[in-house]
Amino acid sequence: MMSKHVRLIQCAVLILLGLAIYHQTFGFGFVFDDKTFIINNVYIQNLHKIDQLWSFLPKTRFIVMYSFALNYFIGHLDPQGYHIFNFIIHLLATLLVWGTATLIFKTVGWIPSTDKIQQKLPFIISVLFLVHPCQTQAVTYISQRFESLATVLYLATIYCYLRARTTSSRMPQISFFTLSCVCALLGLLTKEVAITIPLMLLAIELILHPKPQERSSEPLPISGDTDRIKIFIVLLTAGTLLGTLFLKLLHFDLSSLFLIRIPSESHYGDILNVGNYSLTQMRVFLTFCRLLIFPVNQNLDYDFPASTDLMHPPLTLVGMGLIAIFILLIFKLRKKLPLVAFGLAWMLITFSINLAPRLNVIWEHKLYLISFGFFLSTTALLSIAIQSRRLLFYLLVSIISIWAFATYQRNQIWHDGFTLWTDVIKKSPGKARPYAALGQLYLESKHYDEAIRYLDLAVTMDPSDQKNYLNLGIIYTNISNQPRALKAFSKAIEINFDNYDPYILRSEVYKKMGDYPAALLDLDEAIRLKPGIPVAYTVRGALFLQQRRMEDALKDYQRALDIDPDNSSALNGRAVVYYSQGQYALAMNDLNRAQRINPMDPAVYQNKASCLMKTGQKDEALENLRILSNLGRNQSVK
Repeated sequence: MMSKHVRLIQCAVLILLGLAIYHQTFGFGFVFDDKTFIINNVYIQNLHKIDQLWSFLPKTRFIVMYSFALNYFIGHLDPQGYHIFNFIIHLLATLLVWGTATLIFKTVGWIPSTDKIQQKLPFIISVLFLVHPCQTQAVTYISQRFESLATVLYLATIYCYLRARTTSSRMPQISFFTLSCVCALLGLLTKEVAITIPLMLLAIELILHPKPQERSSEPLPISGDTDRIKIFIVLLTAGTLLGTLFLKLLHFDLSSLFLIRIPSESHYGDILNVGNYSLTQMRVFLTFCRLLIFPVNQNLDYDFPASTDLMHPPLTLVGMGLIAIFILLIFKLRKKLPLVAFGLAWMLITFSINLAPRLNVIWEHKLYLISFGFFLSTTALLSIAIQSRRLLFYLLVSIISIWAFATYQRNQIWHDGFTLWTDVIKKSPGKARPYAALGQLYLESKHYDEAIRYLDLAVTMDPSDQKNYLNLGIIYTNISNQPRALKAFSKAIEINFDNYDPYILRSEVYKKMGDYPAALLDLDEAIRLKPGIPVAYTVRGALFLQQRRMEDALKDYQRALDIDPDNSSALNGRAVVYYSQGQYALAMNDLNRAQRINPMDPAVYQNKASCLMKTGQKDEALENLRILSNLGRNQSVK
């Protein structure tokens, strides 16, 4: 029996090794979908709206969104806290891999006291899981906390179930079964892969649950035929209930699955349906196996064409053949090599959720959970195949060292959006998305020439993406090239005339050109399309203000505030109207509220200074002008 002292040393090794590989990521920024899920997500940034998270995403992503809200409550938009949180989750997953592997080895009687290497195999599996380069996308990419936290809850479910099955006392059995159910439910509210848990428990019963005379010197607490029948009935019932809850949470009708036709984001021009998507997943599985063995040429955004039939491309048939071999091996090795069989079953079961059609056919972060089965089966095979314990030890240490170095190197790609998308362009030069992403980054950093270059390339590759035209229009607006801005926004409207954004943006161009009727028409159309958003009313209010139509401006600012009482732009605009009407007390009230909501808005300080000067409060006015000067942006009094 391993002493607590040794276990503490092993835990310290995991923590220190993990820090050595991932500590650099604590200083990295937000990338890709972090903008959607964190930076621009008002639901996690306002405690008054936190209950609305339930409707922001599918219910099966609920837990992670609350974890983002917790991060924001602690550190707002400082990415360091989010990265540290993700690293802690990775450590928890690693510890659960260790604990679950230990229980699996114990269940099948695979830890002889005389073989020190074999005794350490569960720990080695956890180290392999910790250092594998493919884990970076689930750990370093903040938004993929969906995957890493779902894996923690998935492993916790299996761990608790195994503890219940290997415990003789009644109360601990009930406690662990209950904990297993709770973790499964939480997993279902974290990511959709949790729906495969009943299948995994069934695999445990069919593969790992031994007959006492075959695999273990000590019978398990639940081993009789009657007990097993009861277990299968419970699993069938639990699986049915979990599946029903899953479909309810997603509001999904299974019959509609066969009618799905969606444009692929993995290869331009492909239209995905349940048939070609399933065929494509055969090649995805093959790619996943290659990445697990040889984690080279990793890519955030693969250019991955859909398979049209088993021979187009031929690797589709190879992937299907590999899955068939895995299934055959599971049945052949179930009794003699249960660890290998269960590892292969784990890979197939956790991969099976990928057969549901998505916009992207492949993401590396899905390997995070799948990889446990790979490490379990391969370490067991290596232990059997390599009789020399010294050679096995050196081989495993070499693999761990190479993967740890590769993970450290791969993490550097995630430093920021520029390094990430530059890497993607090298590996997927024919895809529009990385060029569009780089173009947007250059736009945000005001490097307009580079932004135009990348966005033009993206438009050439994918002329149907409205967002690229919007970004080009914004750039041309910022550099006062109004004709090109109008052309870009008009093209965006042509692609999707039901989107209100290009109308609002084009109205700003018309306003700069002095064409107020055209600007007003665009804003009226934006409001018609989306009457429940405050921005169109705020922009139209500013247009009325510029035309000195104070009553109309006041009505629009009030409508915006009725929708969103914390809209600082509308408060600032309404204050300007009050100021023009000589209602200085009302103006100051709105400006103070706007300042509390957005203390970095220079227009608020400028307008406060004007209002304070008008009411004879010269010192306070000068203080606001000083703050305005410190912000580094001066605006004329409105």
